[in-house]
Amino acid sequence: MQGNGGTTAPARLLALTFLVGTMLGLLGVLLWVSVLDSDDTPSGTTDNTVASEPEPEQRSSPSAAPVPAVADTRAERCSEAAAGLEAALDAARPALRQWDVHVEAMNQLVVGEITLQQATRFWDRTRLGAQRNVDHFREAWKALERSGVDCPAPDLLGPAPAEVRSCSRIVDAELGVARAARTSISTWDMHVQHMDMLRMGTLSPEKATEMWLDMWQRGMRDLGAYRAAARNPALEVSCPGSHAAD
Repeated sequence: MQGNGGTTAPARLLALTFLVGTMLGLLGVLLWVSVLDSDDTPSGTTDNTVASEPEPEQRSSPSAAPVPAVADTRAERCSEAAAGLEAALDAARPALRQWDVHVEAMNQLVVGEITLQQATRFWDRTRLGAQRNVDHFREAWKALERSGVDCPAPDLLGPAPAEVRSCSRIVDAELGVARAARTSISTWDMHVQHMDMLRMGTLSPEKATEMWLDMWQRGMRDLGAYRAAARNPALEVSCPGSHAAD
């Protein structure tokens, strides 16, 4: 029995050593395969904190994104403003011509170039259609106020093409003429109403004469300002797309 036990113990030890070695070998293989598999982890896995991070040179910065250019609409806006102003100025001219003849008749009467009878004929002729022409201008002015003058003033324009600068100067000059025309037509409108009141007997001749002398002085001043504004050299050209350019 001891002989058999003496030969069995080493055999068992050898078998146990072999078994442990085999298991350690298999464990090493499994660990090596696991390491290889971890190198091939796709970026779509749940643990993609590092795997899905782009390389530094591939990262996009919000500040580096292309900024779309803002369209420069100043040329179109200034052309539209010029067209609106020209419409108002066209409407102003018939009323201003009548007012000019009316004031000039008084000027000639004062210096003795015409008689009172001749001056009266001038005044009667200029009265015809006067209120209609005044109302026509007022409608054009209201339309201009509704649309607005959406063109930067020359001193507020900043960098701009030569065409835009020229059109801005034109609009600025036309605006000056339109304002002077409005002031002059307002004076003419008051005098037209006074003439109607005199004809209807609601205004005495003495009072009408006093008011006419005041209107006459204001008329000369207003018409002079209108003519000076209309002589602005900027008005010698026109904006593309405006009525004067057609």
